[in-house]
Amino acid sequence: MKTSILALCLAATTLVGCQNPVRDPIDSVVQVVTDPQQEIQKGRRQYPFALAQSGGDLTQFPVTTNYLNGLIQRLAKTANSPFPWEIRLINEGSINAWALPGGKMGVNYGLINAVETEAELVSVLGHEMAHSIELHGTGRETFGALVGLAAQVIEIGISEPGTKPGSNKLIGLGQNILMGQYSQSNELEADRVGVDLMVRAGFDPNGAVGMQEKLAELGAGGNSVAQKLLGTHPISRERLAAIRAEVAKYPNQGQITSPEFTRAKTEIQSLESGLTLISEARKQGAEKKFGSALSLTTRALKILPNEHSAWRLYAELLVANQQPREAIESALRVRDLNSSDPISELLLGYCYEASGDNIQATRARERAKALMR
Repeated sequence: MKTSILALCLAATTLVGCQNPVRDPIDSVVQVVTDPQQEIQKGRRQYPFALAQSGGDLTQFPVTTNYLNGLIQRLAKTANSPFPWEIRLINEGSINAWALPGGKMGVNYGLINAVETEAELVSVLGHEMAHSIELHGTGRETFGALVGLAAQVIEIGISEPGTKPGSNKLIGLGQNILMGQYSQSNELEADRVGVDLMVRAGFDPNGAVGMQEKLAELGAGGNSVAQKLLGTHPISRERLAAIRAEVAKYPNQGQITSPEFTRAKTEIQSLESGLTLISEARKQGAEKKFGSALSLTTRALKILPNEHSAWRLYAELLVANQQPREAIESALRVRDLNSSDPISELLLGYCYEASGDNIQATRARERAKALMR
């Protein structure tokens, strides 16, 4: 499948090249032009697209969602950051987390499944928060790598370039496209800042070492669920040595786990059968086995009847399977479940266009534009 315009735009959101120990010349430019309000606005506009491309946010996991936002607020209090921090649980089983400019974050349910302690989880969240605080996604954008993300996607829609609706291709939402890789200097700085954040928030910094060692072991073994995080955050001997040295500066104490952490893991595990079906449906759809993919998604919806990301996948599959009328019904369900999301309107417009109703398609895209203002 060709990389979609949406995927290319999203990949640009994490291009790096600002603050590092060598003082890249771009640093001074970033320091001058970066306005916290601009960062907040940038992240707010990019957030729906990043969530959609990462797998879609899960809205029916209240225990986990509240828990994650509690962790982020606890870390944010130590960060002296002007950003209004927010985190969403992502419908993806791989180990990954990410942060956009302005404090918008996502964490895959696969990461929560993989960590053994709360301190390990917090180390990843603190690391991603540090990337946002230290403006690691901003420098290249200053030089035009990310120009008019929302406007481009709104105008083009969500189909692949040259691909018409109903052409037996998925439109690419929820494919968990790999975002840009951070530089070694960015990683070292995010490790240092992340450890400091978690210690000041009262967590055991040894969780950071344990998480890095776990990822290094998974990477050496070729574990597929770890490849997303390792692809954007490569682990080297130097990085492992540096984080061990950083953690050694702090007392060997702090919170390791909590009952809330256990309850979040339990909530995910109780509904994981539905999430696994969605993951398998995506794989089947990518292989153009649409009948099998639709069957799997139908089963998932019986377990997760109110998850908009599952209904969105169902609509995509129906269009690809030459069933645009049925896809419209599913897309309307998506909009009912997530009416403030411009992706819901873009998807509905795509389904209308596949059915030949260009008037309704245009109206849906106009509503998407309005939601992005």
